[in-house]
Amino acid sequence: MALKVHALEQNNPHEFDGFYAIYSTAFPPSEQKSRDALLHMIHASFYTIYLAYNDEKIVGFCIMYHPDNEDFFLLEYMAVDETQRGIGLGSTLLQSSIEHLFNTCGIRALLIEIDSPEKSSHEQEIRKKREQFYRRLGALKIDPFDYILALQSSEEPPPMELLVYHPRMKEVPKEILHHWLEKLYVDVYGCARNDPRIAQMLDHAPPILNLI
Repeated sequence: MALKVHALEQNNPHEFDGFYAIYSTAFPPSEQKSRDALLHMIHASFYTIYLAYNDEKIVGFCIMYHPDNEDFFLLEYMAVDETQRGIGLGSTLLQSSIEHLFNTCGIRALLIEIDSPEKSSHEQEIRKKREQFYRRLGALKIDPFDYILALQSSEEPPPMELLVYHPRMKEVPKEILHHWLEKLYVDVYGCARNDPRIAQMLDHAPPILNLI
């Protein structure tokens, strides 16, 4: 297996089609961005789509949000072709992407949104495995903290957690977390800066939150 990872090229329709073939089947339609929105991402300075190649075939991707002059990144989407799972490809893809971001943008906190495995669900085992995957790479959970996904509909959001990957960070000041949440809600999800869910998440948060 000759595995390599690199950023999707802006004017390469073959790469985009290979990426989109995986993206369009990896997530529920309600969680997907439109094809046009993804094409716009490629040309935005604050997004990078990393592709994993197995020999000459695109077999996975991750989309990283990396705003200028900020102290965090967001792993917005990540998926691996279902025929290529379980062979360590996802770990290589994510580690290579993080390394590239750290080298080009500096070392920052990488935020990772996951469905909470602590809440009862028919997907509980899948959620546990997903959390274990990120924890093996060194990601930690913000505690105590319940993350509310910024859905734009009246649909009840699933119970979520916010993980943080950083080689040295072991705690997060409340004011830093507040800033991260505002940026996610406004710049990533298009919500208002004073969205009441932000205050709801932080209402009972201590001045310093641990990463565990």
